Amino acid sequence: MHRLVRSLAAAMAIGLLAVGCGGDDEGGGGSEGGGPETLQIGLIPIADVAPVFLGINKGFFAEQQLELEPQFAAGGAAITPAVISGDFDIGFSNTVSLLIASSQGLPVQIVSQGVLGGPDDSKPWADLLVPEAGPIDEPQDLEGATIAANTLNNVCEVTINASLAEMGVDVSTLEYTEIPFPEMIAALEQERVDAACVVEPFVSQGKAGGMIGLDPFYANTAPNLTVATYFASRQYIEENPEVVDRFVAAMEKSLRYAAENPEEVRDVLTEYTEIPPEAAKQINLPSWQPELTVETIERLSQLSQEYGLIEQQPDLQQLIRR
Repeated sequence: MHRLVRSLAAAMAIGLLAVGCGGDDEGGGGSEGGGPETLQIGLIPIADVAPVFLGINKGFFAEQQLELEPQFAAGGAAITPAVISGDFDIGFSNTVSLLIASSQGLPVQIVSQGVLGGPDDSKPWADLLVPEAGPIDEPQDLEGATIAANTLNNVCEVTINASLAEMGVDVSTLEYTEIPFPEMIAALEQERVDAACVVEPFVSQGKAGGMIGLDPFYANTAPNLTVATYFASRQYIEENPEVVDRFVAAMEKSLRYAAENPEEVRDVLTEYTEIPPEAAKQINLPSWQPELTVETIERLSQLSQEYGLIEQQPDLQQLIRR
């Protein structure tokens, strides 16, 4: 249960260098001269965060007198300490990492929806990939397997366990290892792992290269699962409530626009990922909406406790900013 706390402490000590933080001492750029407020926002370079870049391009954040400076990291376990320390003003994190942080008393609070798993498994943007020519043909073959996750103790582990357990797999035999999303396909090809928790744009790239998907774990865990959200530290929210309100307003507009304009989402993907334009036209897009699906956050909280990531479920009234 203390694994996330140890990883957060380590990240606080050395990880900030790895997530591309600047050397500023202050959390956000002020607007003393009447200009826009500059926010450092920690993101992962995957399809999930496309609404942020679409919102920047469409001027939704500028309308709220905000200027975003994106900083990239491997996952929520790296972004969370940067938000708590004030190096990032806003962060993007999978919901499980925030549930774990909150359960350990860390001062984080969800401020906006991030991305949903989708209503069903018909067009999965996240899948458990294995090599087509490998020894794993069905979920039961995964027992004893090593599975790549972008960071340990996160939504990959919880949802894959939950989904595979429903299929009769003994998930206690699974081992997870940390590999960044962009390196997962190579890790599968090199047989360094047996399976990988992959999201777009890497799902489509992997399947085009001979990988197969065994488990669309987000959709299998719960329809319209709140997979990840945008969050801030309690201190930042208390000191800058109006700025946070403006961020939320712009973010909600960006989420709606992304949901209604998939072709523009596909175009913006090429601006911050290495996906080729032709591939961006083919991938399965995530699902976006402004509203949190709180009942699915509750399910993730229960599953996190069931699988030993937390001892006690956090108070969602405290974790979610209303």
